[in-house]
Amino acid sequence: MPDQPYLQRGFAGLASLVQLSFTPVEFMSLPVDWSLLPSLLAATEDTGGVIAWLQTTWLWTQVALGIGLVIFVHELGHFLAAKTFGVKCEKFYVGFDVPISIGPIKFPRTLGKFTYGETEYGIGILPLGGYVKMLGQDDDPRKAEEEAKRIRQSGEASDAEEKLDPRSYPAKPVWQRMIIISAGVVMNVITGVLFAAFAFFNGVGYTPAVVGGVTPGGPAWQAGVQPGGKVVAVGSLEDDSQLPFSEMQLKIMEAGIESSETAVPVRLQYGDDTREYQLVTQASPIEPDRRMIGIQSPTGDTLFSELPAMPNSVAADVVTEEDAGAKVVGFDEQTLDSSATMPITPLLTRIHTAPSQPIEIRLVRTDESEHSLTLPPQKAKDFGIQFKIGPIKALMQNGPAELAGMKVGDQIISVGDDTEVDAYQMVLADVQYDEPVNITVQRGEGDSREEIELTLTPQRIEQTMTPVSAFGEMMSVDSLGFAYEPTAVTSEVISGTEGSAADGNETIQVGDELREIRVQFASAKDRESIEDELSETAMEALTEGWEIGPTKPLGNLMETIQLLPNGTKIIATAIRPPNGTVVEQTLTVRQSDRFWYERGLNFTPVESIRKADSLGMALALGVSEAKRRMADVGRFLSMLVRGKVKAKFVGGPIRIAQMASHQAEKGLSAQLMFLTMLSMNLAILNFLPIPALDGGHMVFLTAELIRGKKVDEAMEMRLTFVGVLALLALMIFVFTNDILNLL
Repeated sequence: MPDQPYLQRGFAGLASLVQLSFTPVEFMSLPVDWSLLPSLLAATEDTGGVIAWLQTTWLWTQVALGIGLVIFVHELGHFLAAKTFGVKCEKFYVGFDVPISIGPIKFPRTLGKFTYGETEYGIGILPLGGYVKMLGQDDDPRKAEEEAKRIRQSGEASDAEEKLDPRSYPAKPVWQRMIIISAGVVMNVITGVLFAAFAFFNGVGYTPAVVGGVTPGGPAWQAGVQPGGKVVAVGSLEDDSQLPFSEMQLKIMEAGIESSETAVPVRLQYGDDTREYQLVTQASPIEPDRRMIGIQSPTGDTLFSELPAMPNSVAADVVTEEDAGAKVVGFDEQTLDSSATMPITPLLTRIHTAPSQPIEIRLVRTDESEHSLTLPPQKAKDFGIQFKIGPIKALMQNGPAELAGMKVGDQIISVGDDTEVDAYQMVLADVQYDEPVNITVQRGEGDSREEIELTLTPQRIEQTMTPVSAFGEMMSVDSLGFAYEPTAVTSEVISGTEGSAADGNETIQVGDELREIRVQFASAKDRESIEDELSETAMEALTEGWEIGPTKPLGNLMETIQLLPNGTKIIATAIRPPNGTVVEQTLTVRQSDRFWYERGLNFTPVESIRKADSLGMALALGVSEAKRRMADVGRFLSMLVRGKVKAKFVGGPIRIAQMASHQAEKGLSAQLMFLTMLSMNLAILNFLPIPALDGGHMVFLTAELIRGKKVDEAMEMRLTFVGVLALLALMIFVFTNDILNLL
């Protein structure tokens, strides 16, 4: 232990760390992105590098100041209350001033300190909390007796009543000590309200809870939820006309974690039409502990300013720099309805349901000039292998497939006269609404297996999302109302496919199961052409081995293939049943005779601003936001205690820094809203009835108030010691959790 106590004032410093150890559900899905940190160390050979370094430095300065401010106001509450009642405060620190040494190297205990009056103020070297050292209080049980001796007047105690230094904390009446202990939490609540109020007065940007699309095969897709609906109620949250999309996700996730089998009530508003749904959440294919209903955020009708078209796409060939930031106002003979909840819906539907047709798009550029361009079809790329279609996994309620008698588990064996059906055949074809589709399916196993012929009449439906799930594990034919999984089993090897077998082995054949591919770029230029469009993980998988499975499904692989230049070599490894023979062959990326369901246009997300019209309204919204965040923390803690939430969702200071940087990038208002959440989090956690935390001290003080005398000191110290050990164990756990999540 250091020679000066640093776990002081009811363990408030460590409680600050515990606060930073709790990750609310709202931020569970944030990506781990530390890409900004390396730029601090990057070479700055040009002015742009220097500016980027300065911007990144300022961002992390904002993060440190924001988190430090929340800790500071908590300790300030204790400090001001103590001063009000005449308690001597010997130290006021943000961060711990502990001695740290690595071998012969000794670090300074503080980053700076000064003494004003009777109090030493400073910033400790260990940025994990803060503390106020009051005369007569030390939460280190080994120093408690020493501290008790310090406050006895003249070093003696009367037999009748112990005389204490009147300026010591223990000498104050119990009601004053209760105020001192609770003042930190009160300050966090007050400042949390003010943070949110200022944010709303300035204007808070958010993505509205509007159905931008539905995930193929997901609960919302199965229920027939259509794009453009405004979510006005979900779960326990009722009639919020300005519900953020993230808040909707939070409520759905909470409901799904609470009970994976209970349906979540969702109310959608389509103009004057209100629709009610009962949707049972579904586990994410990538993260099974995350629950969702498959509603995607809305897409805007404006092209991105920085990247209006994806590289190596047909859009990149026709969209110019002058089109960056342009607004789409129409296509072909149709004019978009600017008053619609999501005006871009008809164009997205056209792109996804008629991939072989050119589309004439009308734009209004940022200089208010009008411009038209023709968006040609996008040729699909593959590497000469087609894959078998998997069994039916989901049906759209009252959709053509369900009405025709199709069932989950059916295996499609023919479409019309075509008996060589592959996974991408129907999702890459134009929808013919006026022509019924004859599909033969195989149902049952063994002796009960039978073939059934079905006739499906396509329905006109808005399809704003691609027919392949963002997770790549599910494909849907929305016009026919069924979804299936693509398999990695080869259904056809295209005649004339270039490629050679490795070491004289056989080439890949029909029935082989593709297990892994590795890409060999022809040049550094080819690699650089897609490097900016892929995550580091995806690029590493392409070059070192993309193992097809739940985390790297076939659907995502084929979408990534669309970015590769024609002629790129691919080393494909497959397994041949029944003996599991390994087959390896070098194939070539080529342009197929099919058309892809994306063309490369890059639209901005829908963004709204919630801004208070007056100071009173800002304060009211601030109070509402604070109450909502406190309720979120309470629910999450309840689920955590009941084992509903897994430990991996609890993060520590590293995770908090991640979230803080993510919000700071969005601007001041977003950061203030994050600080509101952090403040409410700290307030609740500090007030839990755990010895060594503020709440634990309040329990002892309440007992003293009721009994009329103090709790047995030996017992209090033993319980405090147990609380300290528990919090130290929690510190180790959350740090370990953070590190594991980064790996």
